[in-house]
Amino acid sequence: MRNHAAAILFALLAASSALLHAATASSTELRSQNAPALLPTQARVSYGEHPSLVMDVWLAKSDKPTPVVVYIHGGGWEGGDRAMVQKHGLRAFLEAGISVATIDYRLITPAIKAGIAPPVRWPLGDAARAIQFIRSKAREWNLDKTRIGLTGGSAGGCSSLWLAMHDDMAVLKSADPVARESTR
Repeated sequence: MRNHAAAILFALLAASSALLHAATASSTELRSQNAPALLPTQARVSYGEHPSLVMDVWLAKSDKPTPVVVYIHGGGWEGGDRAMVQKHGLRAFLEAGISVATIDYRLITPAIKAGIAPPVRWPLGDAARAIQFIRSKAREWNLDKTRIGLTGGSAGGCSSLWLAMHDDMAVLKSADPVARESTR
């Protein structure tokens, strides 16, 4: 139970941080929002077999492993994309020494057509896989795999909270090393 509370608290703090930053932005920061998009350190990295399962990662400069915030876009699980992170505190996180990852995931319309029930199983499962993938890359990308926060708007916020409340989905005996990583 303590781990669930800690995960929820961290997810809420990450989301609150982004909202607080947006609400208190100075005019200089507001001007910087019109600055060109930041190019990711790792662009369009595949984290699964489906073509929709890609992420962009911005690595904060640090000599020690950094925490990471995973931004899951909104859109009712029916639209949107990972580029939305550019409008949601990306620069502030990087300036604070926090790396950022943003994911695309399978949407529910194709899930419905494929007969997946409930159709939200695809985007939620994809978000879990993204967390596991990021953990599997922690050493290579200089990330602290014990300090991962989730944030997102609308469906992305729901996915974040679902992951925070869900039991660990790691499959410790899997042949897939990514699937052996924790989703918590």
